[in-house]
Amino acid sequence: MTSDEDQYIAAYDGFKVARLPFQGGRGDTNRTFAMYFYLPRKKDGLDNLVERIATTPGFLDAHIPSCEVKVGTFTIPKFEISFGFLVSEVFSQLGLDSNKLYHKACIRIDESGVEAAAATADEACGCYLGMEPPKRIDFVANKPFIFLIREDTTGTVLFVGQIFDPSQSS
Repeated sequence: MTSDEDQYIAAYDGFKVARLPFQGGRGDTNRTFAMYFYLPRKKDGLDNLVERIATTPGFLDAHIPSCEVKVGTFTIPKFEISFGFLVSEVFSQLGLDSNKLYHKACIRIDESGVEAAAATADEACGCYLGMEPPKRIDFVANKPFIFLIREDTTGTVLFVGQIFDPSQSS
């Protein structure tokens, strides 16, 4: 995914963050969703960044790009990730009875943008799938990075993942 349009990007100590807001859907004006990309400055900086995110209270809230900036180069590799599991097995381990219940989540990013979906279905229905900003900033995800999708009003993270080798993305 490349773009020459203004983007929500901010540079912090040792990393950059890009925020791609999702368009509102189904008339819900109380929730706002966005996909975030956390790109360490150093090629081998992903582990340190993950550690900071995991151990610093309020890290995500404190590192949200709040204004659009002009971009020099903006590149995020195309990728698709999906994960699914049999929820009813987890329920069974908790002592709960249920029909076969499946859950699947997927994220796809390409030139047309970001698509994210999650669905849970039972066997009967099938599965569904105050400072002035810098003049220009580059965001080139050509090294390992973290991505997440979050509902910003509550701060709830819905998806999170890592891309270790962007050159191998589909």
